Amino acid sequence: MLEIASNLRNFKAQIIKNQTINYNYQNREVYLHKKSIEMFIYLDWLFNKFNKYRQSIGLSFFFAGLPLVYFLRDGLKLAQGSTAFTAGIAILSLLIAFPLNPKKLYQPNTIGYLMCILYGIMALAYLAAYAPNRGWFTNTPIEIGNQLVFLTAMFIFAGISINTLKSSFLYFTLVFCVLGGISLLYYIARNPAYMFGMRAAISFGDEGGMASMGNPHIYAKSAYIGIVAGMILLRSEARILWRTAIIGSVLILIVVVGLCQAMAMILITGIFFFLYFVSNIKANTIYKGLKWLMSWRGFVIFLLLAYIGFSLWNNVYYRQYFIVAFDIIGDRLGKIITSFFTDSDSVSKVKAAVDDSASTRVVNITQVFTNLSKNVENGNWFLIFFGHGYQGYYVDSPFIEMFHDLGVIGFSIFAILHLIILKWIWKEIFHPTCDFTLMVAYFFLATFIQNFTMGMPYDYGRWCTLAFVARFALDYKKVPVTNISMMKA
Repeated sequence: MLEIASNLRNFKAQIIKNQTINYNYQNREVYLHKKSIEMFIYLDWLFNKFNKYRQSIGLSFFFAGLPLVYFLRDGLKLAQGSTAFTAGIAILSLLIAFPLNPKKLYQPNTIGYLMCILYGIMALAYLAAYAPNRGWFTNTPIEIGNQLVFLTAMFIFAGISINTLKSSFLYFTLVFCVLGGISLLYYIARNPAYMFGMRAAISFGDEGGMASMGNPHIYAKSAYIGIVAGMILLRSEARILWRTAIIGSVLILIVVVGLCQAMAMILITGIFFFLYFVSNIKANTIYKGLKWLMSWRGFVIFLLLAYIGFSLWNNVYYRQYFIVAFDIIGDRLGKIITSFFTDSDSVSKVKAAVDDSASTRVVNITQVFTNLSKNVENGNWFLIFFGHGYQGYYVDSPFIEMFHDLGVIGFSIFAILHLIILKWIWKEIFHPTCDFTLMVAYFFLATFIQNFTMGMPYDYGRWCTLAFVARFALDYKKVPVTNISMMKA
């Protein structure tokens, strides 16, 4: 009997144990099912957020994220020196913004977009039949790819409404610019070959040395775009934490512009701050500012800043940095001024005293006008009106090279497009429609100045910028900024 009772107890205990295991298993199954549902809900929320902001993310990275690409490519050596890697990420970021409904297109600036289309047609026609340096300087497949990317970008821009970009484009642009600036600062801080006074850029060299330094204009332009985005966001941002983060970001990007020593971008940044304060500061604001400066608070701040400056100057360690910085600024300005006041015959004699790129540009421009004079004398009107062919002569000044390569016709297309956009941005700077259109207006200033000072006129990045501005360079209805959905999209 005792054995039977013991067996019964064991049997009951086993049943209870099995029930407990089943119950725990069921609870675990319920728990896992609940977690799976929560994960899918989170993924769905993440997907919806990305889909909502994907066009802002894609376009802001396309225009401002190039320093990050170079940091991944050459800084972290993921694909060192790979042009395909750079182009692939740039095109991918552009395709992220592809409109879901490609049949729905919005109104662009008609004349501006027409000029862009005419250029695209002309460039492809010249590539097919009129490229004198094909095979050694002109890489036909790559150049065709440049033009196709540009034409695709035009279509994508036309399918994006201003309402999609106006609330988030500036924030994503600032984030990508700051990340690009921080990546550059991290690179030069970890690079033992970098010394203060060198132009900051990520090296293309295999060993990470400074002999094969990258293009500092890329990082300076991205920093400028971030400065513009940050300053415009400060106009309407009231949250203290966000304002502090934006101000800190702007200061970091100003440091990046200075370290890159790209004089064109330094000039553009100065022009931006001048126009920004002229267009935003009113007489009453100036009066209040002067009144505050003349108060005891302003006097205390002045004494504090004077004490800090005097202490830094008396410190031998920091004084060396100041001296180097002043020497760099004076040297760069002196070289550029010397190059402009030196004729082409004597440029080679003062090569050591002037900036190489500036002096070479002067020589090239002089050669273009020499060729023009010869063409007029010899009656070569075809070369005057239709140019010397696609990439006929590298001038390092897109406006002048456009005239030389594509003739009066190509130069007229380029000039009309710039005049149309300049007329719009002048109105937009002093009477902005919204923060986004004001950002686009200041964004164009960098491209406008660089179209005189550096590069070739065929880059897809240059023409994508022109097409992007032309897409939104519209005479919007005078409605409150909060009611932009009623405007021309």
